Amino acid sequence: MRTTALLYILLEGIMTDIVVNANSIRPPAILSGDIVRIVAPGGAVTASSLSTGETFLRNNYGLDVQRDPHVLDVDLYYAGTDSVRAQEVLDAFAQTDVQAIWAARGGYGTARILSTVQTTLLNGLQTSPRWLVGYSDITALHALWNKAGLVSIHGPMGSDIHSFTQASRDSLFSVLSTTGALTQTFSGSIRYTGSGGSGATGRLLGGNLSVLASLVGSGFLPDYHGAILLVEDTGEAAYSVDRLLTTLLRSPDFEGIVGIAIGQLLNADTSTYTALQLLDRTLAPLGLPVITGLAIGHDTTKAMPVVLGADAEIDVANSQLKVYVPDV
Repeated sequence: MRTTALLYILLEGIMTDIVVNANSIRPPAILSGDIVRIVAPGGAVTASSLSTGETFLRNNYGLDVQRDPHVLDVDLYYAGTDSVRAQEVLDAFAQTDVQAIWAARGGYGTARILSTVQTTLLNGLQTSPRWLVGYSDITALHALWNKAGLVSIHGPMGSDIHSFTQASRDSLFSVLSTTGALTQTFSGSIRYTGSGGSGATGRLLGGNLSVLASLVGSGFLPDYHGAILLVEDTGEAAYSVDRLLTTLLRSPDFEGIVGIAIGQLLNADTSTYTALQLLDRTLAPLGLPVITGLAIGHDTTKAMPVVLGADAEIDVANSQLKVYVPDV
């Protein structure tokens, strides 16, 4: 039964007099007692970590946390076969009282099921919007959510939400449990101001850099023309980060981006140079505003959730990325 809304204060700031993308659909607020369904579209997840996360969501937020019967399946590296993992997502979407589809874990494998789930999701999400929550490999599903015109949350998994900071969880549930327009603000460093020096505005799209590169040419990506590209990654060497970003920038899929926002690039720096120093060879000639050092990514001690698919701004004057989350 849907009862009292979960009320939290968005630590990053709230703003109501904003103009948002009319095509950005924000799913209904999640209230105490609502159903969220855990799925595992990528790598296998351990029972202990998932149980800890599920208990945390129940005890701290009053949610009715349900899991797919196959969520703990193991097929070599994956959380079950491709067909099983695809069916988990489809079954969760078919259950009309599910308010959020929450990923158990990332890893790898979500991109392998997109061809199976895309038709149902692209045809159904606008009339039956649900939240999608997850990061890393879940970037592949975010692509479909955002292609359908919905916003989604690049944030904690079902198996690691308890590892994130309280500030991160408060920010997450401030988005999930409210209906009014609000603004997320992320402080960073302006690497380049862009040719005009005034920053950029556009729809925020992206996520994990490796996953985005794997989707080039697939037809699964949303329209990036006029968008701000967000990237983050972990475990990729500096040269690999540059190679992956170059792959995106050379692809027609990413033509027309108006700015780049770079989150955490964990373990990418070398003893003699940083990933950003290497990326300068790629970024400098673009003439685009670039903001770096954002608390978005895999470091659970610092990472904050971010809403993808919403209008955003690279604010050069204040060295900030601002994300304008639409009302419901």
